[in-house]
Amino acid sequence: MPVLSAQADDPVGDGEIRLALERMAASEAFRGSPQLIAFLRYVVEATLGGQADRIKGYTIATEALGRTVDFDPQADPIVRVEATRLRRALNRYHASASGADDVRIDLPLGSYVPVFRRAAANVVLPLPPPASLPPTRHRLGRFAPPSINWRHAAAAIALVLLGAGSYAGLDFWFDFTPSTQPIGPAGAAQSPAAPEPPRTLVAFPAVFVGTFQASGDANAQVAADSLRAKLRDALARFDELNVMSGVPPQGDRTRGAANSATASQYTLTASVETGSAGLGVTVRLTDIADSQIVFARTFERTRYGGDAGPGEETIVREVAAALAQPYGIIQSRERTHQTASPAGNPHYRCLLDAYDYWRSFDPALHAPVRDCLERATEADPNFATGFAMLAEIILQEHRRGLNPRPGDAPPLERALRAARRACEIAPGSAQVHQVLMDAYFSRGEYALALEAGERAATLNPYSPNILALYGARLISLGEQEKGARLIKEAATLIVVRPAWMDFYLFLAAYLADDRAGAATYSAQITTEKFLLGLVAQAIVAAQRGNADTARQLIGRVGAVYPAFAEDPQRELKKIFPSDAITGRLVRDLAQVRAGATN
Repeated sequence: MPVLSAQADDPVGDGEIRLALERMAASEAFRGSPQLIAFLRYVVEATLGGQADRIKGYTIATEALGRTVDFDPQADPIVRVEATRLRRALNRYHASASGADDVRIDLPLGSYVPVFRRAAANVVLPLPPPASLPPTRHRLGRFAPPSINWRHAAAAIALVLLGAGSYAGLDFWFDFTPSTQPIGPAGAAQSPAAPEPPRTLVAFPAVFVGTFQASGDANAQVAADSLRAKLRDALARFDELNVMSGVPPQGDRTRGAANSATASQYTLTASVETGSAGLGVTVRLTDIADSQIVFARTFERTRYGGDAGPGEETIVREVAAALAQPYGIIQSRERTHQTASPAGNPHYRCLLDAYDYWRSFDPALHAPVRDCLERATEADPNFATGFAMLAEIILQEHRRGLNPRPGDAPPLERALRAARRACEIAPGSAQVHQVLMDAYFSRGEYALALEAGERAATLNPYSPNILALYGARLISLGEQEKGARLIKEAATLIVVRPAWMDFYLFLAAYLADDRAGAATYSAQITTEKFLLGLVAQAIVAAQRGNADTARQLIGRVGAVYPAFAEDPQRELKKIFPSDAITGRLVRDLAQVRAGATN
């Protein structure tokens, strides 16, 4: 980080400030946060234009963050929340290699007016007031003595730096230091001073992206190389896989029964052939241990070329989803490997058990999965995927009231803590940002939730699970068209969808008054322990005139989730903040109970 020194006679020019702002906007720290850049750009331009006095919470909200003119700063904390996030993002940017600019832009604590300083200056250099304004007591030249006592000046500068460093250090500490409060049960043995292991104890399956053979004209090799690179990069976006280029070392090619604790190894290969009808592509996944081909797919008459085309993108999406998603081919095979022998990796099995919970929503699985993940993350403080999945499981304590424990912190607090710990370990993980989205959403921090969801979908657009979860949150917040589009896109990539995905497809059709579509999707929900699935099926049964069936389903809801039977509106509001959605569901459920049909 550049050393700052005091040179008040070298003011910062407007052009230099704007150039520094554009570098920030293009940096990794800000690229995925358009709302933060909008905030920063607004306050910078207002200051440069001599309108710093207009920078208030209301004007930032309405002119930079898209709030309407009836915005109430007292009721909506969006500006304060975003200002805190912006300060932290600025700290991260200036601490990074890309942040070594000649000009710094900072947002002081307690103010929304930015200050600008040179990397070669210790003192903050605010813009001089416009010429039309009279001099003020705060201008440097007003009180400068004709001669300077440099010993006193040095001491003053040191005190200023000490104070500024304390504020910056505290902000940095609270932003990046893991909480020492336990995420798991009260009293669990967790030592914040214990050194972390150099790498995670969980060995995920390895996929070696091998040879993509080409035959035909010269375009075949171009297409093969392009497809290989894009498939490799798409698979690498999934946390539960280790993806490498080339072939595995000869000594690692076997995995016997006694070695079942070691993750499986696979090779991904393809053949690409050009002909008069276009391009033919065959992709294969082979288990290295026994040379068994576990996946093969042929794509005919696809497009080809050096750039990604619709045909190539289709191949990448379908292959990545089929192989790498939580319910895909690789994870399904790994469940068999891991459960076939007690020597399986216990931490990895925690994740597989968590996937089973989300498939069935069986309340009996909740506590064992939570306890398993707590033990795994305590044993391995670098288990980012474990912390992420633990956060999701803890959120079910809030949504469903499952398995509360005396002495535990509130579930929303513990879930957010686990999600943030996962983000500290793996800040570039799409899955981690998806979990942050769910944690923020459950806490009612909807702006942060949508930003995290957008980030997750950007980091891994090949994960149907992430796309569908983001779509579900959009629908829950009233953005039904965009949310339904994402879920339908995700649904085309999954053969056997988890129950929650079919519910949100039902919900999108239900809200659009598409009764046929709603009935189709509700019929796909086969688990009898999924609260929302039972609600969907009861509403469809009532719409079809099957009042007795509808009442039986509602009775099953009350048996599995007594709190819902007591106050359905309260419980639904935990899931759907939109009054329009909650109100409609509650009204239709009341008609079901009364025996009425639509």
